[in-house]
Formats: sequence, C-alpha cells, structure tokens
Amino acid sequence: METQIFNIKPHADIELNFDREELDYYVTLPAEGITEVTGLILTIPGFGGLANSTYQLEKLNPYLAEKYNCIVVSLNYFGIYRGLETIMDDQFLINMKEIYGVPATYWSDISSDNDFYVKVGTLLESKGLSQLDPRCQALKSTGRNEYQSFGFLPALDCLTVLGDVLRRYPKINKSKIIAYGSSYGGYIAMLCGKFAPNMFSVIIDNSGFSRTQMKHVASREILEQDYVVTLNYNNKVYTLPYAYNNPWTILDETSPYYFGDSHKQIRNLLTREHRVASKTRYYIFHCEEDQIASVDDKDKVATLLSNYNYTYYKRIGINDLDGVLFKKYTHAMNASLRKLFDYVAEQDEEYGLMKEQGVNEFSNNKVNTMNCGSKNYVFSFKENFTLNVNITENIKTDYNLIHAFQLMRDVLNICDSIDEGFDFIIAKISDKNYYEAAIVMQDILDAHTSITSQIDTFSRFLKENNLHVVDTQFKDSLLETVVHFNNDSWELLEKQISHQVVPQFLLWKNELNTVFTPYIKH
Repeated sequence: METQIFNIKPHADIELNFDREELDYYVTLPAEGITEVTGLILTIPGFGGLANSTYQLEKLNPYLAEKYNCIVVSLNYFGIYRGLETIMDDQFLINMKEIYGVPATYWSDISSDNDFYVKVGTLLESKGLSQLDPRCQALKSTGRNEYQSFGFLPALDCLTVLGDVLRRYPKINKSKIIAYGSSYGGYIAMLCGKFAPNMFSVIIDNSGFSRTQMKHVASREILEQDYVVTLNYNNKVYTLPYAYNNPWTILDETSPYYFGDSHKQIRNLLTREHRVASKTRYYIFHCEEDQIASVDDKDKVATLLSNYNYTYYKRIGINDLDGVLFKKYTHAMNASLRKLFDYVAEQDEEYGLMKEQGVNEFSNNKVNTMNCGSKNYVFSFKENFTLNVNITENIKTDYNLIHAFQLMRDVLNICDSIDEGFDFIIAKISDKNYYEAAIVMQDILDAHTSITSQIDTFSRFLKENNLHVVDTQFKDSLLETVVHFNNDSWELLEKQISHQVVPQFLLWKNELNTVFTPYIKH
C-alpha cells in the first residue's frame, strides 16, 4: 500500500499575520488504485498527534483506505507541533521571585527539562507545597514558529489540503468525502463542516470541543494552565502548570493580538447564524463524564445541527464501555478509531458514506460570509480547488445608520450631477456664456451646502474617515471661485475650476464613495 508525501503553500494567517512554512500532508492510497468510486477520508489528529505518526501511517490510514476504498489524507496542520521544551521567560522568573523569593540565579545551571523538574521539586518540597502557583507558568514552545490558533487555521489547512488532493486526483468520488477526528481533531473536523457545509458526505466527531477553550489561548491571563506536568520527586507527586508561548491577549484590547468576540464567534459551533441546511451527515460521540470538552455544549451543538443536517448523537455512559470500542469513562473514551469508523459505517449503511451529488463549495465557486460581530469572515472557494479567506470590517446597522442609508445613496447621486455641472461650467465659460455658468455654479454651491448638512446628521456614527479634511479643502476652493465670479475674472475662474476646484471635488467624491459604499451594500 502506497503513501505519498506532499508539501504545499498553506493559507495565509489572516488573523495575526505570522509567516508560515510549507504545509506537509500524507496520502495513503488503496492497493487497487483510484477509480471513479474511490472516496476520500480526511483523518485529523488531536493534541499530541502527528499526521506522520506510526499510528496514522501504518495502522489507521491503511486500514481505512483498504476497507472503504478511499484515499486517506492526514496533515500536520498549523500548531500541531506542541513541543515539550521548557522556556523560562522573564514573566516566569519575576513571578517566582515575587511569590517564592527565588532569585533568577536559582535557574542559571539548568541544561535540561529534568534539571528544571528537580529544581521545582526541591522548591515545592522545601515549602510543603504540592503544586506551583498558576501565576508561575513556564512556557512550552510550539514548533515551526507557530502558535495555538485553536481550530481556525487548522481547519483552513484541512480545506486547503483537501482542495489540493482533489486537484491531484481528479477521479476521486466527490460524493464520498469524509472528515474524521477525535478530541481537538474532532473539533477541527466540525469547523471544516461549518466553513464548508456542502463539502462532506459524513463528518465524525469523537469528543471534540464546541467553542474556544481559553486556556489554550491565554492561559497565563486567566490563570488556568494550558498544559500540566505531573512530577514524581522523592516519592511525592507535584503539579507543574505550563502555558504555550501564544501571542494572544484577552486583556489588552489595543493589541494587534487581541482575541476578541469575532475570533470567538468564528470558532464557535453554536452560532446559529452560521448554519445552513446541507446533505452532510454528522456522527457525534461524547462521554457523559468528559472533564476536558463540555458534554453540555455538545448537547447544544447536536440539537442545533439537527435543524440543518442529519445528526446521529451518542452520549457514552458507563454502560456503553465494552473494552473494545469505548474503553474508558473519560474524555475521548480511549476509543478505537478504527472500530469507531466501522461503527459509523454500519449506522450509515443505507448511504454507503456517500451523498447523492458530488457538488461542493469548490465546484460551485461558493462564497460563504459569516458575520462575527465587528468583523465578517469571507470564505471564497474556486473551481480550481483553491480557497481564499478574508476578514472584512462589519458595519453596525443600528437605527442611527439605517435611516441614513437612503441619504447616502442620494448624496452619491448628487455628486455625479455636480461632476457633470463642472463640465458644463467650463464649456460655458469657454463659449463666454457666463450667465448660464453662474447659475449652475450657484446650484453646485447649494448642493454642497445641502450635502454637508445631511452628512452632519449621521457623521458621528460613521467609522473613522477623512471626510472633514477633504470637504474643507473642497469648500475653500469653491469660495475662491465666488470671488472670481464677483470680479468677472473669467480666465482666472476657468483655470481655478480646472486646476483646483475639480481635483478637490474628486478627492471629496472619492472619499464619500469609500465611506458610504460599505453601508449601502450591507
């Protein structure tokens, strides 16, 4: 059975703009090759897993490829390399000194994690404590100079790789595309279904999250560890809290790394406004005593999904443990991923893991826009199997702006008339028909006064702009023309209009278009 390795350019990090390295993914082909009935299974590792692990490449993926006549794809998505290297940064050193009186020199002779553990164990033992204060979280690093995007970039990576695979293997049966993940991988699979609701025939989620887990975003700021090391020192057990070296902040709203409501909404599986009906069938499994991913949240997700998709939801209770499929009454149940897929295939036997048609977001050149409060996330799929996602500012449509939308349209229409008016004036001055030129100039002055008066009624509700500056410059140039009209200085007037008034007018008009158009199109 053949496994192929590919490296591709990943989707850009559109939230924090980190530079990205190439994305590696692995394709396991069925022994008999690809035919028109061969489907595709995307297996998504969770925390601690890798796409090129022995389990993925030698056990899970070959099993699924051969038994279900599918090519099976795994990828090392953004943030998957949750490294184990300990970093003692300034915040850790300062807090250790302030809380425990430990000077920075205490840590100076550390050359390995084991040295670090011995130092911490010695300290905690001397103070009669069993764990470090949560303010004293050392850091763990994320590989490839990445961070924990928590679902969003990993899902984009999955969809990007999926597009590349469909391009490389055009024979694939596009009515049989399955996303499968456990824990964090299950959450990523569910996000893929949210972002591309018509892409998959089946999505399988074993114990995935339902919304952002803030400890994986800003653990130091909420004093809840992202990662925990249990240390056995001198026959006693100690707990060491860790954070990952994420740039996110939830405290500083002025930071470019602020994790705000929009970031939460795009990652939230419970946002009803982001759901549309589709033919994707969901199979969801969750332990009733899950202490890591909320089962109550998953109940709500299943209820919401059932309004839009076929949804099979199984809460795993203590009586469901069989030691074969579900083995432990805890997060992810230590479930056999091969047997769980078999179980889903049995439940889905009527459909054969397929949907009726192979149309999807790529084939439809689909654009999905998801309103996330102050921002929109816009997913643009192309029939060449590429995906481009952008973030745009969302216009707040409260009453104060809604009632002004028609005024904005009227103002832009009047500006077009003013543009024609200046052409008329210049032509009449050239023909020495000064009377008609003066009448139209008065109309333009009245129109400008009317426009500025109307804009003043709602300008305070607009986003930041340069309207006042360009309007003042245009107004000043208009006043100079009045002087020339009063003095019958026709040659100076024509030059003034052509070289100053019209250019200032166009700057003003362009700024009006820039500011008003997003509201009018909203």
